[in-house]
Order: sequence, then C-alpha cells, then structure tokens
Amino acid sequence: MPTVNRAIKYRIHPSEEQMTQLLQTFGCVRKVFNAAIELQEGLYAAKMGSMSKMDLNNHVNRVMKEDAPYLKEVDKFALTNAVYHVAAGYKNFFEGRAKHPRFKSRKDSKQSYTTNWTNGNIKVIPPEKKGTVRGKVKLPKLGLVDAVIHRVPPEDWVIKSATVSMNNSGQYFVSVLFAYEQEPTPYIPMPNKGRAIGLDYSSPDFYVDSDGNDAGVPHFYRTMEAKLAREQRRLSKMTKGSNNYAKQKIKVDKLHRKIANQRKDFCHKLSRKIANSYDAVCVEDIDLRAMSRSLNLGKSTMDNGFGMFRVFLQYKLERQGKYFVVVDRWFPSSKTCNHCGYINRELQLSDRVWVCPHCGEVILRDPNAAENILEKGLGMLYDLLVPLPIA
Repeated sequence: MPTVNRAIKYRIHPSEEQMTQLLQTFGCVRKVFNAAIELQEGLYAAKMGSMSKMDLNNHVNRVMKEDAPYLKEVDKFALTNAVYHVAAGYKNFFEGRAKHPRFKSRKDSKQSYTTNWTNGNIKVIPPEKKGTVRGKVKLPKLGLVDAVIHRVPPEDWVIKSATVSMNNSGQYFVSVLFAYEQEPTPYIPMPNKGRAIGLDYSSPDFYVDSDGNDAGVPHFYRTMEAKLAREQRRLSKMTKGSNNYAKQKIKVDKLHRKIANQRKDFCHKLSRKIANSYDAVCVEDIDLRAMSRSLNLGKSTMDNGFGMFRVFLQYKLERQGKYFVVVDRWFPSSKTCNHCGYINRELQLSDRVWVCPHCGEVILRDPNAAENILEKGLGMLYDLLVPLPIA
C-alpha cells in the first residue's frame, strides 16, 4: 500500500524560556547554514568540487562544534537538516530546478528549523476537554509547548519530522509531517461537459468561468493599501533601531500578514467549493510572474493569488479522484471564436468585446476564452482516458 505524506501546521505559544531556546536555535541554524554555503562556494571557486551532505554534517560535528561550543546546546537534528538543505539546494540549482542558494539573515521575514522524530521526541497532544483546541506539542529541547490543536491526526498517522518557524510578527508555528498508508483514490470515468468547467485568468476578476461567471474576488491588498501606506509612512519617519521603530514595524508586518491570510483563506474556500462541484477543471498554463512584469499588472496579479489558488485546486481535485487539466499557454483561447473556430490574429488585449469576421457572432473575450479552454481540456482528457477503437 502506498505511503502518503501530509503536514499539519499548528500555532504554538512558547513560554519565555522556550522562546529563548527557539531564538538560540534559529541563530545556530543560520550560522551552520551560512557556513555550509561559504564552504561549498570556496570549494567551487578553487575548482575542488563540493562536499556531500554527510561530509558537511561531519564538518559541523567535528570542527564547528569544537570552535563554537554553544552549537552543542541546541537540537542536533536542526543543525543536521540545515546542512542537508544546503546540499539539496545546490543539487537543485545545478539541475535547473531552483535558484542559487543564498545566505540566511536574522532580518529575514521568516526564521525556521526542521527536526526529526526519534524515540517519541515529537508528539501532538490533543486538548483534554472536548470542544476546545488548547493542546500541546512535544518538541526536542523544548518539551511540552502550548499549541492550538485545531486538527487531531488519526492514530495510524506516524510522525516523521517537525518544522518550527517564527514569522515577522513574532508568531510561532510548528508544521508536523505525518506519513500513513492509503490506497490510491481511483479516478472517476470520463466526466461529461456538465460536470466540467473552464477557468480563464482575469486580472481584475480573478477568473471568468465557461458559464460566464467571475470569482467575485475581494481585492485584499487594494482594500488595505491606504492604511498600509499610512503606517509605512509613519515607519519611515522613525529612527531605525529605536523602540518606536520596532513597535511600528510590528504594526506594518501585521497588516501584511492579515492581507496574506485573507487571500489564502479565500483561495482555500473557493478551491474547495469548485473541487466539490465539478469532476474536471480546465485552466490555462499562464506565467503569472512574467505577466505581472510585462503588462504593468504587478499589483493586481500579485494581489489576487491565482497561482496559490491553482495549487490548492489541483490537490483538492486529485484527492477526490477528479481531474485538473492544464491547457498549453500558447493555445489561442482568447482569439478563437467558440462558435465557428475562426482565429482572430488581430485581437488586442484591450479588445474586451469583438465581432467574429467569419460568422458575425458578438463575442465577450473572457467567457469565450473560458469556453475554449474547457473544450480543449476535455479533448485532452478524452484522448487520455478513452482508448482508440481496435481496427
């Protein structure tokens, strides 16, 4: 039976003593991580190849811990995983899957470390009283930490690791990775058109679907933009490093965090609604980052979180044995008349309504594109699922 990995993220409330230990661990992990990058860069510059993750870990244990004894005071798995992440980062970089590893800074918006389960050193303890979420999480070097246990893992889920993090608002979280055995969800048969939908990305509306409806997305950043700008102006007038600067920076960070949380919550709820309502969803493989740069749509594109929404939608569909179909980005969905198939090569981005020169149909750009994406996606799905007749 296949093994499935799934993580649950909990908010934790460490004591003052535990916070001190966490901050020390973040600092030690940062030091080891940066030292590993510096070591690898030196070897590459000298054309001496590189060190394996085991060699890097041995360097930490045999050299760095002797030079800096305080490294022995923190979770050893946190340091081991730090050098493993460096080794993996370089591997992904050289294979073209990631950017070059960069040094960590204490000023980064997020501090984190990963530790491994062994001999029951990580444990999720549910609330004692029913109807409450106040439980605890057991972590190495920290012991029992107060936590919001909003989801209790099933008993057959086995803990593999835990990643402890702190955001720029001073909030602490732990993401516990579980493994469990599960039979693969069987995919449903070829869905009919009534149980499928096409989504065409729209910068102002999030998307327009093949039924002509838009998502009705609240523009969270735009809504908070004036307030955020006001708080940022106040911050810019304060002396960097002062107590007032630190307090004001927390206010600004909280506003950013609120916007991000609102956007994420919206994407989760909308993707769940669509995944439960349809058996197949067809979308276009658009490059949102390139679009935000080239079309002067940076704020609108980054505000709506459509890329995050696609990720959520895909895994929610696949967990139910449903289909997430990605249509090639060069498919002319907007320029093709859905009624006769004519391709209007002269169509501009500003043309929101156009008349087909071939059949005379008056076409609304976005619903037309969504219908074309749906039909193209269903065609791809049909070719994949329906076997060719035997001659």
